[in-house]
Amino acid sequence: MPCQLKCQFQGASIRLLIIKVLYFALGVPFLFYNPPGLASEYKTLDKKGTSTESKKRRLVEQVEASVNSLPILTSDIRKFREIARLRAQLDPLFSGTPVATQGATASTSDIIEFLINERLITQQYPKSDSEVEQEINSIQATNHLTRAGLREALSREGFKFPDYFELIRDSSSKRDLIDRDIRTKVSISDDDVKNYFYNHMTQSTVAPRAYHIQIISVSLANYKTPAAANQVAADALKSVQSGEAFEEVAKRVSDDPSAPSGGDLGILTEDQMSSVIRDQIKILQIGKISGVLGGPFPSERSAKNSNRFYFLKLVDIKSNESERFDKMKEEIRNQLASSEYQHQISLWLERQRQSAFIHRIGEASTNEISRTK
Repeated sequence: MPCQLKCQFQGASIRLLIIKVLYFALGVPFLFYNPPGLASEYKTLDKKGTSTESKKRRLVEQVEASVNSLPILTSDIRKFREIARLRAQLDPLFSGTPVATQGATASTSDIIEFLINERLITQQYPKSDSEVEQEINSIQATNHLTRAGLREALSREGFKFPDYFELIRDSSSKRDLIDRDIRTKVSISDDDVKNYFYNHMTQSTVAPRAYHIQIISVSLANYKTPAAANQVAADALKSVQSGEAFEEVAKRVSDDPSAPSGGDLGILTEDQMSSVIRDQIKILQIGKISGVLGGPFPSERSAKNSNRFYFLKLVDIKSNESERFDKMKEEIRNQLASSEYQHQISLWLERQRQSAFIHRIGEASTNEISRTK
């Protein structure tokens, strides 16, 4: 290349690079294109030596958003669509998101939102090339594949190894988030599973139910004033809510005949209960405790006068649906766990967003929004 042309090319490239850096440092969305001042400097680079001055400026890349100065480009969105099927197989946080159901046809806005969340995670849990290589080697060993065999398998599905490599990197970061920060916050109890079953999967049935109930009762006759009895019942409820075993509080406080057995009333059908207790039990979740009920005057808590204050715990529900429940309980548990994982991850992302600098084209940055509040 003649010296003059070489110098012109280098000068134009340096100037273009400086413009890109300045735009990005200022946090301004920008287009990578040939600025007007550089058009004349590029015109002598035509292979045939003819002028390119009349050629249109060419759009190379556009920044759609940035997360702590890390850009999300138009090409990232295009790549997301190209490998959506592969992501569905590898990404542990893809399922259940708005883009998962749409796949490659997801809206640009939804894809950008997904990639913003992904950047927040990968910045907190970065993975080096050597860590990604180690994970891929483990995958190859598990599936008895060589690197060449893995590349061939990806190629048959229409994917490229570099895209697979980056997806493994992102997926590994997300698994780290789950293992280190999310998993300990997700716990689905047997009561949670039963509550979901009886509240959502038996509404169309009329199968009779029986309820296992516990009670702590404080009789007005044993105290000078109703207020004193009410206070004892309220303190007992607070003790249970603070973690003391219901049975121990019942033995210590309750004057119901069931007190020696920890307040256990046994298993009762609806027609074996008073209307007040039945109404309360039917709105309780398994494992949950009512507020203090009863007292010498009608109130929102009790429509009838009562000679005691008391509160109830719904221990369990029995019905002829038990066999169906046993078949479905693990499916329900997994469904609830998946929902709770999504909830906890959303909370984590929200906390990260509060301290991150996120900028989308046409919107104020998160820092600017926080300053206006």
